[in-house]
Amino acid sequence: MKSLHSRLVFLLLILGFALNVQAQNRQRTPTPEARVANWLKTMDKDGDKKISTKEATGLMQKNFRRIDANKDGFLVQMELEKLARRLSRTSQGQQNQRGNNRRTMSTEQLLRMVPQDVILEPDIAYREGESEAWKLDLVMPKSKSKEARAAIVFVHGGGWRSGDKRKGYFMRGAIEYAQRGYVCITVNYRLIAEAPMPASIEDVKCAVRWLRANAKKYNVNPKRIGAYGNSAGAHLVCMLGLAKPEAKLEGDGPYQEQSSLVQAVCASATPTNFLLFDNRRKARRTQPGELFAGPADTLEERGRKASPSTYVAADAPPFLLVHGTADTTVNIKHGDTFHGALKKAGAKHLEYIRVEGAGHGVFHQSSKKTYPAMEAFFKKHLLKAGR
Repeated sequence: MKSLHSRLVFLLLILGFALNVQAQNRQRTPTPEARVANWLKTMDKDGDKKISTKEATGLMQKNFRRIDANKDGFLVQMELEKLARRLSRTSQGQQNQRGNNRRTMSTEQLLRMVPQDVILEPDIAYREGESEAWKLDLVMPKSKSKEARAAIVFVHGGGWRSGDKRKGYFMRGAIEYAQRGYVCITVNYRLIAEAPMPASIEDVKCAVRWLRANAKKYNVNPKRIGAYGNSAGAHLVCMLGLAKPEAKLEGDGPYQEQSSLVQAVCASATPTNFLLFDNRRKARRTQPGELFAGPADTLEERGRKASPSTYVAADAPPFLLVHGTADTTVNIKHGDTFHGALKKAGAKHLEYIRVEGAGHGVFHQSSKKTYPAMEAFFKKHLLKAGR
């Protein structure tokens, strides 16, 4: 606990320094060398090329002991350079966040983490156009297979306003499942700063159509495609499982001759019905740059159209739902009512992991249970049987 607290405090230090530098110089992010030179210029009063506890000011003085790695009472060149590099990385991440709300690893970093037994094809455009969001990463087994492989679509969360295809489990999971024999894609989509709902739905549907259109190229069985998502991503994969062409959510992307439906859905902490959110949140969502930007008088209609609960039917694909009873972001009633509606409609293959006391991060908080459940679920419904 003490170690965790120390890391959190140090993170706040880093963020504090980065925000301070950003406020002082918005035109250009200084290099690590420039940062060190500036610190020495403003704080090194005796000119000995190091900063003492008496010379340090502001956040550096407040957190001196943490920065002083060898505890000698001075911040020397090496310690200052280490801090400066951390600040530069943080500032760059903040610039990326302001630009497109995507904190991501570079392709070079990604290639370094890819194991030898899989093949990665990064940043494939699943449709042409101006949006940089219309890209996916594909990961597949290096070994050959005479039979077409099942596929899994990974869709990141982030409240429809942030997130990235390479973040956390969405890339890590894609790699792990590729090692198990699946062809996996992890998908970016337009965030609400670029386009409001239903753009994100249209984009992930286009990505699935792209996968089917390229099934032969990547040795994919188009009848055995599953999807996993968490939070906003869970909402989107539920739409991949339920919203048929008559929902008119296919968008204007290519491959319209292909189906965008998937054959198995694993969804955790899922917003299943936008009409369940309270009135204050509903009203806010109609503002420019928000999820349902547009006329307030059509909000209910548009919210219903974008809700997985609207499309519940007896022919729903197999579902594995995970929700925590203490989720304060997406209330447990979303999971309970959705599961109940699917069951009532006659959906044949339903699993519901309802975790007492778990919050919005339920899937990873309960990973000893949820990870094996997801693996068994996809194995049962994608590897052993088609829809």
